[in-house]
Amino acid sequence: MATTYKIQYAVSATPIEEVTLNDGADTARAVHSDIDKSVGGSKEISCSTAATNVNYKDYTTTTGYVTLDAATIYNTTITNADFLMVKIREAGSTGTPDVFIHVAGVNDVIKLSGIGDATLLRLNAIEGLNLKLKSSGATELAKVDILYGLES
Repeated sequence: MATTYKIQYAVSATPIEEVTLNDGADTARAVHSDIDKSVGGSKEISCSTAATNVNYKDYTTTTGYVTLDAATIYNTTITNADFLMVKIREAGSTGTPDVFIHVAGVNDVIKLSGIGDATLLRLNAIEGLNLKLKSSGATELAKVDILYGLES
């Protein structure tokens, strides 16, 4: 039986530069020459001794905003979320899947587009009612993985 719960996470981004070669048909890609590095980091956060402080959901988006607290997502009141990760796992309909995330009163503040796109947010005690997801249309529905944590 677990005595503590944690979330371990990592992020990284590499700026890319693409150059068209002399034949005009081929290209070469490399790390952006003005930046010359990737940026990344990782950490582990403690989510206390309550198993419910770390929660996962497999969810298919709709065309209207749905809060994390809603019956169709977590079906519980989420207080003080400190960590949120959303990833488009697969298409939920016929088009390119997308997800718009509303955070604390700002609609569409985060946009995901296409399978594999993801976002990781280190929040500051956000209520589940202030975290909402939707897709832009019926053909853009997405099957997503959602992970949230309450830091101790």
